Amino acid sequence: MPIPKIENLRGNLRLRWSLHGKRHVLTLGLADSPRNRVIAQMKADEIERDIAYGQFDPTLVKYKPELEARQSLKVTDLFEKFMVAKSREIYDQSLTKYRATLGYLKQFFREQQAKTVTAEKADQFRQWLSERILPNTKRPMTANTLKERLTLVSACWDWAIEENLLDKNPWKKICKGVKPGKTKPANPFTVEEIKAIIAGFRSDRHYSFYADYVEFMLGTGCRPGEAIALRWKHVNEDCSSIWIGEAYYRGCLKTTKTEASGHVPLSQSLQKLLQRRRAIGVNPDDLIFPRPSGGYLNDRDFRQRPWKKVLAKLNLPYRKPYNTRSTLISYWLSQGEDPAVVAKLTRTSVKMIYEHYAGCIKSNARLPEIL
Repeated sequence: MPIPKIENLRGNLRLRWSLHGKRHVLTLGLADSPRNRVIAQMKADEIERDIAYGQFDPTLVKYKPELEARQSLKVTDLFEKFMVAKSREIYDQSLTKYRATLGYLKQFFREQQAKTVTAEKADQFRQWLSERILPNTKRPMTANTLKERLTLVSACWDWAIEENLLDKNPWKKICKGVKPGKTKPANPFTVEEIKAIIAGFRSDRHYSFYADYVEFMLGTGCRPGEAIALRWKHVNEDCSSIWIGEAYYRGCLKTTKTEASGHVPLSQSLQKLLQRRRAIGVNPDDLIFPRPSGGYLNDRDFRQRPWKKVLAKLNLPYRKPYNTRSTLISYWLSQGEDPAVVAKLTRTSVKMIYEHYAGCIKSNARLPEIL
């Protein structure tokens, strides 16, 4: 394992080492003295420890004296550090948005230091970003995507302020000035389509294995990762209720998207489905909906093969498996259920329900006879 060496360069201390074929030099800004060599050795130990635990910061910002780090931190370095911090909290697939944003920051800011970004410069970036043509399309990004990218950058600056890396955030007013476009209305499956999809999976000689998984998703409105993570220990004795509080995505088991959890009372048809599926003496830690070969079901493989092929066979317009969630929420609201109840049992916010499903909410409200 590489060990940083303390060197004297014209009376000042620095550390030098190599890692994966790349040479690193860290100037400490300290005069060579017995006391400062102790400080330098502590810094060398920190670097050696980070390398051993896989936490090494290749930008070296983490190891620079605080003042120097603040003065030399580039926009792109700052956002990369922000991504590392967020990667511990969010799903890997969500990092796609962060990586796309980083790519735009690299193109526009290049080597510019984060502390030199003014509100004027931030607005120039907003204008430049609004004119970018999205990959594989001939259109600029939508207002919603633009706002999403700028919000990530603003969140990065907020994080940097909390970490004492920056003093102010020039992005806040810029984000507020970008008005989001109209939210695309939900495109749920109809009741007839739901029945056709379930029947289509049950009768398919290649993909009938997934029929229970599909019916469960349509019947609960849970996110695919939530259904994939379910184990028999999450179901009560008579299968009338199930606890949802975890989700599995691309090799990672985490809490649900909104970190909300709770027991969901099941319909009689889903209760019978689980009772029929549960074997005698089943291991509580066994997955309820594993893949055919065992282990966690791969949501991407399911979407690309079974889901697409069955929908095509039924001549149904393609919608992602995640659309099973909007289908249940839309149908439930149309039956007159309280939006707050729907939000709670689908682990989302009432605000999101009204933003995306307002047209589905059934209401016979009229002005009261107050006079």
